[in-house]
Amino acid sequence: MLAVLQGVLNVTNNLQSPSPYIINFPFGNPTLNAMSVFFDPFFQALNIGSAITLPANPSYAICVLNLSTTANLSVQFTPVGNPATIVQVGPGGIVIPVFDPNKAGPGVSSLLLTGIGGTVPAMVLAAA
Repeated sequence: MLAVLQGVLNVTNNLQSPSPYIINFPFGNPTLNAMSVFFDPFFQALNIGSAITLPANPSYAICVLNLSTTANLSVQFTPVGNPATIVQVGPGGIVIPVFDPNKAGPGVSSLLLTGIGGTVPAMVLAAA
């Protein structure tokens, strides 16, 4: 299985002269040769927390998209050998804590999603 991160992040800054100042950040299509994948396009993150069973420990690609149009989502991930990190995103927010195509870093050992104020739908991908 191949996991390919494709896309370009475009930022337009109308405050900088000359305006508009456009920044293009191409991801360059890094490719992870994954042995196993977890994918749930409509995962339900409970307000008490919902653990994701990663396909392997460690996992080297994690991507979470908040599908809610009204609620925030808390994403807690634990890099191997390091303390957990928590990020909260609003509706439509995306969290990509790791995408390491060479598997050179420590990877992620756990992933916990928590709906803020209730159950929040999310698209979740984890690959190892």
